[in-house]
Amino acid sequence: MAVVLVLMAGVKVVGTRTSKAVLTSLALVTCSGLLVHFTNGLIESHFHFFVAVPLISLYRDWRPLAVGLGFVVIHHSVAGVLSPSDVFNHPAALAHPIRWALVHGVYVMALTAVIIAYWRFSESLEGALAREEELRRGVEEEKLQMETERLEHLVRSKDEFVASVSHELRTPLAAVMGFAQILRDDNSDLSDDERHELTSTIAQEAYDLAGIVEDLLVAARAEINSVHISQVVVDVGANCAQVVEVLTDTDKCRINISKSEQRVKAIADPVRLRQIIRNLITNAIRYGGDQVIIEYETRGERVFLSVRDNGTEIPDSQRERIFLPYSSAHDAGTQPSSVGLGLTVSRQLAEMMNGHLAYSHDGHWSVFNLDLPAYDEVDTFETPVVQAMAASA
Repeated sequence: MAVVLVLMAGVKVVGTRTSKAVLTSLALVTCSGLLVHFTNGLIESHFHFFVAVPLISLYRDWRPLAVGLGFVVIHHSVAGVLSPSDVFNHPAALAHPIRWALVHGVYVMALTAVIIAYWRFSESLEGALAREEELRRGVEEEKLQMETERLEHLVRSKDEFVASVSHELRTPLAAVMGFAQILRDDNSDLSDDERHELTSTIAQEAYDLAGIVEDLLVAARAEINSVHISQVVVDVGANCAQVVEVLTDTDKCRINISKSEQRVKAIADPVRLRQIIRNLITNAIRYGGDQVIIEYETRGERVFLSVRDNGTEIPDSQRERIFLPYSSAHDAGTQPSSVGLGLTVSRQLAEMMNGHLAYSHDGHWSVFNLDLPAYDEVDTFETPVVQAMAASA
């Protein structure tokens, strides 16, 4: 017992973890040996070794385990040969102590193999858990990076939006305010023609402002899935004429509507259809050539409307980019810069009306093609059926 007490006292004195583990292991197996001797080799006492050795294995260090196994080997081989009655209590072991020492050694070796297998399993499990944790952290970092990039993109989009909107709204607002002040001035000596010209300009600028605001509202509502589309029978030609009618005389001179021999009817929202046509015409006037042609026809179950101009061709690499928010494929030239939402909103509205909007170039003309479901007069569509469709983000 004194040996055990000395060993346990040494555990408190030594500093390293390994030294503590070795002394504690030696104290445990010493207790096992003393228990065997105190019980005169009672077979049940030997099981204390099989409890002590697994406890030592919990250190998962070969040095305290080697101390414990070495003690068992020395104890059973040396003490078993010199004083068999202190180690074994049955006749066969007393008659052949070396053989039974070997038998106990086999059990200890089997226990050692189990312990090593346990260590290997624990190491593999911990390695798998570590790799899983590393993978999880990698996925979380990737998600965090993606979220950070998304937020940065939103911030950039907000900045671009504010800059573009403030710039584009400033020009028509300045014109409206300036001309309105001139008309308000009682001392202004204006002829009737000049007053009519100022009034027409104010009306045109107000119309442009209304279009910009409408695009902004649709873009904002699309973000929260709250754009509603009504599906009714619309006369495509009549809606084109209605959009062109409010343009200035200068812009009208550049536009030629190629009318179809038959009335072309589509299933669409008339307000949203006019918004698309307005954006396509505005885009052609702003960025296109001096000639703009509007064509529409029915082919099969679809209605096709095209707005073409003889302006510069958009490169292939830019043809999808022009439909992104706040994007442009070329400079506006002498025209005021655009907020960059017209084509984006137009494609969104087209898709919400079960249609599609795309750009192409036929070698001579830049063409924006809009296709929508055609109205078949054979079908029973006596009254307009209005369906609310939520926009897809």
